[in-house]
Amino acid sequence: MQYVAIKCEEKDGKTYYVVNSISLKNKNKSVVQKIPHPLGSDELRFDSLEEAKDAVLRAGFSYILPNGKKEIPVAVKKTNIANNSYEDVVLNAIRDKIDSTNLNVAASAILALSEFPCEETFEVLFQKIGEDNDLIRKNAISGICRYGKILQNRIIEALKSKNWVVRNSALICISNLLEVEDIDIEKFIIPVSEICNDSNSIVQAYALSVLAKVYQSYKKGKQV
Repeated sequence: MQYVAIKCEEKDGKTYYVVNSISLKNKNKSVVQKIPHPLGSDELRFDSLEEAKDAVLRAGFSYILPNGKKEIPVAVKKTNIANNSYEDVVLNAIRDKIDSTNLNVAASAILALSEFPCEETFEVLFQKIGEDNDLIRKNAISGICRYGKILQNRIIEALKSKNWVVRNSALICISNLLEVEDIDIEKFIIPVSEICNDSNSIVQAYALSVLAKVYQSYKKGKQV
């Protein structure tokens, strides 16, 4: 279980509750949403402790209270990702189709779920990049790349999966993220170079191609 610390701050005679957050941007690089995250470099401010706790829960994490106490509330359940009843209805409808026997329906559910950035979504996306079905796998990869910076470390970890399809999908994610702003390309160099010795020849061959692209992007960034 990952925790997000809730800090209490006084400003202009008013008490605020602050949590670290990450910013999600659209294609125009404009911030469209902030969500609590343990590794976030931005901040979200709330007028009450309850609002801060609720936001952390909706993002899929537990929290550390201002007094240092860790809490894993009963409210950390899939049905409580959001406190808005309509959003619950929408998410439950999508979840019910993620493992549909109709592969087109399942693929659409994966794509729809990626609209909701939270821990549950990220876990599902990484599970599905190992699917045999091309469309399901591609939609999961697309969802991961949408939140590339947040998930960069998880993508690197996926290179160590026992499933060669997951490893190959992680390489696809890396290749797709090389032009994304704020991605730390240097972090990819060693993990991708290591997987060039993969036991699977398909992964090994693709890793060589991705490694060259990673290094060229790294050099390009150094020249700017």
